[in-house]
Amino acid sequence: MTKQNTFNNASAPVTVHVVDDDLHTREVLCQLLMLEGYPVQSHDSGAAFLQAYDGLAGCVMLDLAMPGMRGEALLDEIVLRKLNVVVVVMTGHATIESAIHITRAGAIGFLQKPFDGDQLLTKLEKISLKAQTVFARRALVDDYRQRLESLTSREREVLDLMLATMTSQEIATQLGNSKKTVDIHRTRVMQKMGASTITELIMNWTLLFHTSVV
Repeated sequence: MTKQNTFNNASAPVTVHVVDDDLHTREVLCQLLMLEGYPVQSHDSGAAFLQAYDGLAGCVMLDLAMPGMRGEALLDEIVLRKLNVVVVVMTGHATIESAIHITRAGAIGFLQKPFDGDQLLTKLEKISLKAQTVFARRALVDDYRQRLESLTSREREVLDLMLATMTSQEIATQLGNSKKTVDIHRTRVMQKMGASTITELIMNWTLLFHTSVV
């Protein structure tokens, strides 16, 4: 029986992409992951992964020391392209500099080579919990951005002033509208943004856009 994929809570399973130039490592990892019920794709280079990536949520198990496009370069490219994946770095010789770079670029976990099968699976279970949080947060941000795009230009102006904690009267003076008109805009903004109070609106904005989204 296929084990429930734990990298997210959605019905569609998250594919694990093993990116490593070493054939033996790829084969061992893929076999181990498939036995545990994870959908797996194998890639012998960063370029191969980028070409094959289907745009769906995934977990990339990435080796650093690869010829051509090194792991750090692929990680940078993943961030640049905003791919919907989480990255777990595999390395046997990470330097302090590379560790700092990888962490800042958003990798959510490290696997030290060579790795023991049982230890690997235990660590993956822990990493998957973090991955769930990352995917859930990204979904919230995407939803919030779609809500923002649904606002008219005037509603967006009102939202910006609401986030600055201005009152309806202060907003009316700023925009040259009546307070009644501003109140109508405020109501529409709250409805479209899915907030019931101004405090909730400000908290959502701060949590989603002023803290890191891996």
